[in-house]
Amino acid sequence: MLLVSLEDVDVRLWGAAILTGVTFELRESQSWAILGGNGAGKTTLLRLLRGDVWPHPGSRGRRLYHFGTGGDSTAPSESPIGARERIALVSAEAQDAYERRGWNVRVEDVVRAGFTGGIWVTEPVTPEQERRVDEVVELLGIGALRGQSILEVSTGEARKALLARALAPRPRVLLLDEFCNGLDAPSRAALLGVVSDIARQGTPIVFATHRLDEIVPEVTHAAILDRGRIVERGPRAEVLPRWDSPLTPALSQRAGRGGTASPTPPTTDGVLIAIENADVLIEGQRVLRDISWRMRQDENWVVRGRNGAGKSTFLRLLAGEEHAAPGGRIVRLDLGERPGLFEVRGRIALVGPKLQADHRLEATGEAVVLSGFFGSIGLPSEPTPAQRAAAHRWLRRLGIEALAARGIQDLSYGELRKLLLARALVIDPDVVLLDEPFNGLDPGGRAEMMELLGELCGAGTRLVLVTHHDGEVLPAVNREMELAGGRIVYQGPLR
Repeated sequence: MLLVSLEDVDVRLWGAAILTGVTFELRESQSWAILGGNGAGKTTLLRLLRGDVWPHPGSRGRRLYHFGTGGDSTAPSESPIGARERIALVSAEAQDAYERRGWNVRVEDVVRAGFTGGIWVTEPVTPEQERRVDEVVELLGIGALRGQSILEVSTGEARKALLARALAPRPRVLLLDEFCNGLDAPSRAALLGVVSDIARQGTPIVFATHRLDEIVPEVTHAAILDRGRIVERGPRAEVLPRWDSPLTPALSQRAGRGGTASPTPPTTDGVLIAIENADVLIEGQRVLRDISWRMRQDENWVVRGRNGAGKSTFLRLLAGEEHAAPGGRIVRLDLGERPGLFEVRGRIALVGPKLQADHRLEATGEAVVLSGFFGSIGLPSEPTPAQRAAAHRWLRRLGIEALAARGIQDLSYGELRKLLLARALVIDPDVVLLDEPFNGLDPGGRAEMMELLGELCGAGTRLVLVTHHDGEVLPAVNREMELAGGRIVYQGPLR
């Protein structure tokens, strides 16, 4: 049975052509993988299928829905009303919206809101719906989180809550947009197992991803997008081998090497950052416990651990955005024990999901990069000509100068992540803290960023990297920490 059809559809957003001449059919017996580089239009295609965006009025083609709210065949309709309630979408961007707007909603209410499609519960749920909430909460293993705020749980835990929200109303179609971003390996495997079960039970899946290892076996078809056009489509076995993202020319060859960093100043005895007996409390809850750790001048670290282990909080502690409870101490570089936050932000840069969620949608790409000089969200004052020149040097070096004038609401998740890396590097930091920096990047983009970070390490910049993927650990990384339950359970040579 045909569910949704697109015929020669164009989509324009904020004056820019995002999709052009797209023809696509989603049938009940099919599940799809949607592949493509950053900015290719994958997210917009999913939103078009769901009805969140409309074909451009000047488009020659049209979008048709071939099922009604009850799932019975009806006359095809161009309106998504009735169909949209049966198509669920889970994305990293939806999770960012909670952070950006400060929506302090309990996890169980996030799940209940799936019945109305809102952000929070707007009307009482029925006993039958409450039983369904219990089912999906148990299925996703988030029962212990029910009473916690969606803002308090880890990235991976929040993603599970959003998947539970999507599954609660028993959707006819499930759309997944890079939904494994930020998940540790066991959580990833568990959630992909849930997706496989859903597909086997007859719910079509449309999965946009950059990682072939996330494509579940039940996916039957694949499509490749390039600059807003579908360039390949067909059975999985035919299309996936054609997904080739060759490494682009070395950044140093394309944009010229940046200035050589000066040696990073240590505190004493070659130690850059020293933490002793530090606990971190967030809203009264102890998130990190008895942390003692040192980073020396010749070290780059990877931090591992399950979702909720405290990895992101550890990076925010290093960046000065969280503070050690009384009795603990932290010394960074040559800044002493009580530096101002602005002093720390001028020497230690952080890139992570929370920063991405916090950025204002009305900002341009240039403004995002320039905000790195101020350690702010937005620009508190007019940048100097020298600061603008430096911002454009880094935009060129990352190959994203074309994003300078574009509003960030017009960018893909991966394009915004590249801008945030440029924002971090524009101040020539001594230490860069990277929280899942490669999430949302296509294979070529990941390779380029890893190459650039390797160059920076060679020039003296030090890194602390959080990742759930072994293939993203840079060759320059030589030390490893593992966190569990907010405690360090291993620190030492890379294992």
